[in-house]
Amino acid sequence: MFKSSIFINRFAFIIDLKRIQKILSLFIVSVALAACSKNRSSDKDRELPGIIITNPINNEVFSNGQTVTITANLSDNKIISEVHVHISNNTTNQLLIDIHRSPASSNYALSESFVAQSGIQYKVQIIAKDNSANENRASVIITVN
Repeated sequence: MFKSSIFINRFAFIIDLKRIQKILSLFIVSVALAACSKNRSSDKDRELPGIIITNPINNEVFSNGQTVTITANLSDNKIISEVHVHISNNTTNQLLIDIHRSPASSNYALSESFVAQSGIQYKVQIIAKDNSANENRASVIITVN
């Protein structure tokens, strides 16, 4: 009787060791996956791209047929993935010109132009997006006589 009780205790001990090994394996795998995750909140880029419109200046007045040059400096702590220039009629909100660029760099010097038509007040809006979907906008209003 003594021998069979030792065998039963050894068998129970072996089963417990296997359970412990499984639990430890799952724990190690979950820790490793959490350490490798790219979605950690501390690593998430929340910084908006910066936009400085250098030309035209807000409320600037142009003549009919004059070329309006749009220049701006854009920057981001990571990568600017998209730049949009929307030129619209400020009175009707109708989008007149839509320009898309993909700079794929942390700094971008924008330079675009269009010919102004008389009697329109234009809204020139620049939109910058980075790879983390952070988006910033800046705009100026200009008038054409």
